[in-house]
Amino acid sequence: MKNLIILFAVYIIFSWDNIHAQYFNFWCEYENLDKYTVVDSAYLKCSFKLTYIKDTIKPSEKSTDLQILQIGKTISKYYSQYKVDYCNNAMEEERKGAENIHNIKEDGAWSYEVFKNYPQGKETVADVASMLIGNFIYEEDLPVSDWKLTDEKQTILSYSCRKATVSFRGRDFIAWFAPDIPLPNGPWKLGGLPGLILKLSDTKNNFVFECTGIEHLKNKEPIKFYKLEYAKLNRNDLNKLYERFHDNFVTYIRSALGSQYKDDLVVKVPYNPIELE
Repeated sequence: MKNLIILFAVYIIFSWDNIHAQYFNFWCEYENLDKYTVVDSAYLKCSFKLTYIKDTIKPSEKSTDLQILQIGKTISKYYSQYKVDYCNNAMEEERKGAENIHNIKEDGAWSYEVFKNYPQGKETVADVASMLIGNFIYEEDLPVSDWKLTDEKQTILSYSCRKATVSFRGRDFIAWFAPDIPLPNGPWKLGGLPGLILKLSDTKNNFVFECTGIEHLKNKEPIKFYKLEYAKLNRNDLNKLYERFHDNFVTYIRSALGSQYKDDLVVKVPYNPIELE
């Protein structure tokens, strides 16, 4: 990882009101993404705009991310284009000898990458260049969601979509899926409907995913799994790390950097994770 001492200083001097919650960075770490394994080839690429609330006490303040769903023959990948672009740009600055690397402009960028059916029948989630300092990875069973289909319809990107609802890990979600695109996939971890999900939101609109474009690729794109040093754990353990970070981020960062300094300073960070369970 890069510039950890600088990272620590920025954490300390940064305004608390600008600190963000799970999956986004007020100081963004970066990694060299040049080395990777190609796990599949994408024939379909969908762009999603994610709009979400970082702090439920300030619901009018929202962050956004540009996210991509690549769909291959057997594997799909969902990731933040903003985060990938930042890593590549930061590495280019570093190669040119820059003394200080510019921070990410898009402060809503997620660091999570979700691979469905990788390995087969499973789901792999990689937290790349995490705000927790490091790269983390876990594997779980592909979620099986008990969707309730309705007769409500709306048009999204010229596709007639049907409405479906589901409860998933502590939140109630509404999905609009396109039967004319018979792919049981969608943004983030959700899918399993008889059509591609083009819009997904929880009922409180804390997280809203909206498809902004669908591209049928004449030249297939590689679905990349980055060759990085990952700390392997399970979903609950990673969520607990995020809880520790937000409960007192100063203590967490000092511990991550190996600092022996101790004091009574407690700085809580607004925490609004998409998974509540």
